[in-house]
Amino acid sequence: MSELFLIMPEIFLFLTLTFVVIGEIAYHGEQNRLIILTSLVGLGGALVQTLIAYRYGATEIFAHTYTVDGLSLFFKLLFIGLAALAVITVAHTNEVPIERKTEYCALILAGSLSMCLVASAADLILIFLSLLFLNMISYFLAGYGKTSVKSTEAAVKYMVFSTVAGTLLLYGMAILFGVSHSLNIYAIHHALTANTLTHPTILIIFMLVFAAISFQLGVFPMHLWTPDVLEGAPTPASAFLSVGCRAAGFAVAIRILIAIFTQNSSSQGQWQVMGSVDWTQILALVSGLTMAFGSLLAFRQKSAKRMVGCLVMAESGYLLLGLVVLDQVGIAAILYNLVIELFALVGIFYVLSFIFDELGSDLLVDLRGMLGRAVPECICLVLFLLCLVGMPPTPGFIGKFTLIGVALRHRWPVLGLIAIFSIAVSTVAVSKLAYSLLGEFKAAQPRALSFSETQVSGVWSRKIFLMSLVIPLLLIGVFAETVLDLAGRSLGFIFW
Repeated sequence: MSELFLIMPEIFLFLTLTFVVIGEIAYHGEQNRLIILTSLVGLGGALVQTLIAYRYGATEIFAHTYTVDGLSLFFKLLFIGLAALAVITVAHTNEVPIERKTEYCALILAGSLSMCLVASAADLILIFLSLLFLNMISYFLAGYGKTSVKSTEAAVKYMVFSTVAGTLLLYGMAILFGVSHSLNIYAIHHALTANTLTHPTILIIFMLVFAAISFQLGVFPMHLWTPDVLEGAPTPASAFLSVGCRAAGFAVAIRILIAIFTQNSSSQGQWQVMGSVDWTQILALVSGLTMAFGSLLAFRQKSAKRMVGCLVMAESGYLLLGLVVLDQVGIAAILYNLVIELFALVGIFYVLSFIFDELGSDLLVDLRGMLGRAVPECICLVLFLLCLVGMPPTPGFIGKFTLIGVALRHRWPVLGLIAIFSIAVSTVAVSKLAYSLLGEFKAAQPRALSFSETQVSGVWSRKIFLMSLVIPLLLIGVFAETVLDLAGRSLGFIFW
């Protein structure tokens, strides 16, 4: 089979990005712009090609530097779907000026392409370059609101943190190459299995690699960028960054930690730590601290976007539970929760973008009375938030229940208790935001409404888009077992 055929999703994304750029260069004030339509058509083609690739099983191509398997294909579907939702979102917001929406779409397409590369990379250099490409795109997205001081600050903070993380990753990769004489993660695993390393060497390698990956995940000790960047970036960009960058981080974490630092266990579908360093203890500590700090920080926030940023940080702590247990069920639970986040976080930031367009503020005190002005939007916002924190009977509860259950089954009771405490505190934080939507409107007076066809069309398109997020989210909860089974099947043909 041709290697180019296996990377057709990436080729479609690249061609779509090229057409968008050419379309912007050739634009001379024509009445009809086809940039968003072009982007969606290209993303649809990439989605179809990804689904077709499921038929061919796990394959290594390009001299074993690129892996096409169930894990990479699952993440590609997630990233392409995220890009499509992000492109639709930008058509409904005023935070991105109309004359700059083409550039924004180009950045979204480039970001999704880099995420797909991250998901399939099996070579240390390719992993580093793919993450570097993704983080460069993220700088521009975070700083896209050029007139906003917070947006500029978000871009600078993201750049500084990612530079530190990239440096740590290079150091870790250099030591790995020195002890294994290979850049392929699977060859490194075989080399480490054949030659037992000393305790300090393994510990240093793991700490350097995980510290770098923890930035991408938004977990302790590299968690501080998450609320700052998600608050400062334009709201549509916050949705893309909160889901995409973290999902790419989990793709790398699963690929590297499982492939390099574990070995098959006697129990089917489970792994055990390789060597003398039980790094699951480190992951457990990071997971607990991230869940606790994230929920407590969310409770203290007065800005809706910053509160969501803290909740996202806590969410990363929950997802780490799936890695701590070294169980295929835990990995499947991570994938299930990421699908829920795709719809919940895009929906949250979409409604917050609408509110920001209306009020020019996202402070809780300024949101009073919004429920009376925008009933469907506010109800959807609360639903998305409850789903994110894992309140029953939302699909998020099923995801959290699965993660906590697998942690308790593997004898991590303290982590289970911390997760339950974090969910309770996060729910109180969400309740504060929901309460702020009630009461008498005290912010700037609402804009004068007209009954033009354009405005009516915009209202209906917004409601249709919200329903396109709510309905799949509810279906994920109804058919949770089926979705978890599909995630497990994606892990059924994979290179470990």
